[in-house]
Amino acid sequence: MSQIFEALRKAEALESSSSWRKEVGEMVERRRSGRRSIAARIRVYGHGQGISPFFEENSILNASGTGALLLMRTPVVAGQKLLLINEAAQRVQECRVVRTSCCDSLELEVAVEFPSPQPEFWTRLEEQVEERGIEKRKRPRITLPRGMSITWRSRGESVVSRVQTISAGGLSIMAPEPPPNGELLHVSFEVPAGEVTAQAIVRHAHDGEGMGVEFVGMSDEARARLDHLLQKLLR
Repeated sequence: MSQIFEALRKAEALESSSSWRKEVGEMVERRRSGRRSIAARIRVYGHGQGISPFFEENSILNASGTGALLLMRTPVVAGQKLLLINEAAQRVQECRVVRTSCCDSLELEVAVEFPSPQPEFWTRLEEQVEERGIEKRKRPRITLPRGMSITWRSRGESVVSRVQTISAGGLSIMAPEPPPNGELLHVSFEVPAGEVTAQAIVRHAHDGEGMGVEFVGMSDEARARLDHLLQKLLR
């Protein structure tokens, strides 16, 4: 009789184990199905204690609503926070490094996750047309003889400066002590249609002179206000 009970117990344990493996398999399959390849690149910004800010453009191996797998040149560590910048959709998303691994090239495979699901972050990314060098220079830069006040904030410190030139892609700002290249700024300035706020990256900094910044995140409303100003100035 004891042998029969023992056989039944083993059968129940085996069935339970098979059921558990099936559930795990289904969970993994659902996770994989949520991922998709994106033939595009993403801008990544990061900094940390004792680490200089970096700003680079990287390939996306796959992406989902909860994160992505990227190829990166700059070494990062698990737990480090990064910002992903989708210029095509004017979206900026914070994420956290989950793991890193070496690959055959000099780049690293970096898995990142969002604090909460953000499937809309990847909107329009594949439509993005890369602009480099002379293509960016086609955006007209407008000199402001009277200048324009701008408030920019970096690492909690707010500074009021004067804008020298403005374009759809960024600004040239007078600042005796500008932050270093790659620093992420929050900028705000007034135009006739209202306030324009945006996130921007320092692209060129010159001590004693100022800096050139590039817009990387801006709401549709702020973009409309900026475009309206540029249209008036270019008449």
